[in-house]
Amino acid sequence: MENKDNISCNDSRYLRLSYNLTEDTPVHPDLTKIKITPKTQINEGADYNTSVITVENHSGTHVDAPAHFLKNGRPIFTYDPSELIFHKPIVFECPKNPDEIINPEDLAPLLENFADHDLDFDCVLIRTGFGKYREKDPEMYLTKNPGLAPETAHYLRRKLPELRCLAIDTVSMSRYGRMQEMIDLHQTAFRTQEDLGKPLLFVEDLNLRAIEQGMILEELMVIPWQVEGIDSAPCTVLVKIR
Repeated sequence: MENKDNISCNDSRYLRLSYNLTEDTPVHPDLTKIKITPKTQINEGADYNTSVITVENHSGTHVDAPAHFLKNGRPIFTYDPSELIFHKPIVFECPKNPDEIINPEDLAPLLENFADHDLDFDCVLIRTGFGKYREKDPEMYLTKNPGLAPETAHYLRRKLPELRCLAIDTVSMSRYGRMQEMIDLHQTAFRTQEDLGKPLLFVEDLNLRAIEQGMILEELMVIPWQVEGIDSAPCTVLVKIR
């Protein structure tokens, strides 16, 4: 089911773009399936409810930090909340078929619509349309997802000097089964390079179907689990719209 959550606050409207974690959440084939085990339950005579959750840190909607692929990369738990709020997010429509790659040529026409002084986006959400397979064909969603070419990450970092986050409606930013392509993509996005702005964060397995045509995005917040010692984490993602 599509995530329909929305929150109203001070006359502003927020949408939740992250999926709930469930035992049916499609997770990357290399990961352990999510397990939610009731421990104490009121309906079984206990005084309170508790559960044990077994989940790898790249399950469901999650944020990848540089430590995911770089030995000395920064882990997500060291990020200040202000670094996880993005004040000029934008959705790039980039329809893709199964297993297709997203090249710079796919995104260049979208950037050409803006003057150079308007290219101050700090978060790009790439909507491939592949999220439609998440519920109806999980196997397709997990093993045939579109993904970014490494040169596309370099292109976006070079063209958008304020960019700090890339997000996508697929299980991974990289295509399944292509190890070197995956390594090159993540390292290109995460490495520190003076002429490429700040190292990026990746948000994967995002519900971009919740954003309807005509909505104006004003702010996006990434709220990761606060767990010390891990590179990346499941997260809640909220977007402010008008």
